[in-house]
Order: sequence, then structure tokens, then C-alpha cells
Amino acid sequence: MSQRLEAGQTAPLFSVVDVFDREINLSDYQKKGKKILVSFFRNVACPFCNFRIHQLTMKNDAWKDKLEMIFFLEAQKDVVLKSSFHRGVSPIPIIADFERKTYSEYGTEVSTEKFNATINSAKQMAIHAKLVEKGYEIDSKETQIHSIPADFLLDENLTIIKAHYGKDIPDHLPFEEIEQFISE
Repeated sequence: MSQRLEAGQTAPLFSVVDVFDREINLSDYQKKGKKILVSFFRNVACPFCNFRIHQLTMKNDAWKDKLEMIFFLEAQKDVVLKSSFHRGVSPIPIIADFERKTYSEYGTEVSTEKFNATINSAKQMAIHAKLVEKGYEIDSKETQIHSIPADFLLDENLTIIKAHYGKDIPDHLPFEEIEQFISE
């Protein structure tokens, strides 16, 4: 694992092509004058991640004047595009980063221990079962399974205001913190 990032640091720049074949340069977002949420998810098969992506996508209309979102999935582009669920996220960029290049630059973690803590938690497995029942699990054997999510709130100058590294698979930055950040 690379070193974790902290509030006050400048976010590592990236220039990538998203799954919709759009060039995504973090430095271009500085010109837009909006705040940014960069979220790193596990993979296309993770029901916790898919539910979170769905929740964020539903917030996009309310937030889009003040906040840009960029999502990373640890998956191959063709695997992401096989999922009608993920194709429906556009206009929010989804970057397929199976090699974990940007994940590493942001200090995200791969942890069998944290993965096992989630799957061994009766509470989390009950939530998992409900998410699967609602269709948030996507059958894919082409994914890695031990990434732990992370979220980063960046100001208009690409300074990290909040770096949130998940304690387990479903642990993301609370919506209340994102909404407070947007309103500041």
C-alpha cells in the first residue's frame, strides 16, 4: 500500500480515459471552479459498492452545480461496460483501474483482514443479502475482491479537504459530510 493522503495535501493528478471513452484530467476540474468527490470502489460485483454508486448517482442532480464526482472501479473496462447498471451512471466518469495505478497513488488499501471482517459480520452480511435481493450484486468472475474503498473531498484548487479510508468494505464518507462540504 502506498502512503495514505491527508487533508491539506494537493491531490495526485491523473489523466485517464473513462469507460465512456472520455479523457478525464483531474487538472481540468480545477478550471470548473467546483468541489470534487473522488471515490474508489472495489469492483463491479460488489453489492455495497454498487448501492453506494447508485446513491451517489441519485444525488448528482442536486449536487451537480457545486460538486463534480469521479468514480474508480478496480475492474477492466469491458467488465464495467457489461453491466447495464454501471453504464447508467454517465455523465459521472467511471474509471476502470484494474491495475490499481491511481488507487496506489491515493494510498488505497488491499486487505484480506478487512474483507474477512466484513463477510464475518452478521450485520454486514444481512445488509449484503438485502442488497443482493434488490439486484445490486452483479455476477462477475473477472474481479478482484480485497480492495477497501476510499473517498476524497477536494476543493476547487485540488487540495484534499477530507481523506476517508474505509475501515471495511461498506465504509464510505457519510452523505452528511459531503453535503456539509458542498455548502461551505
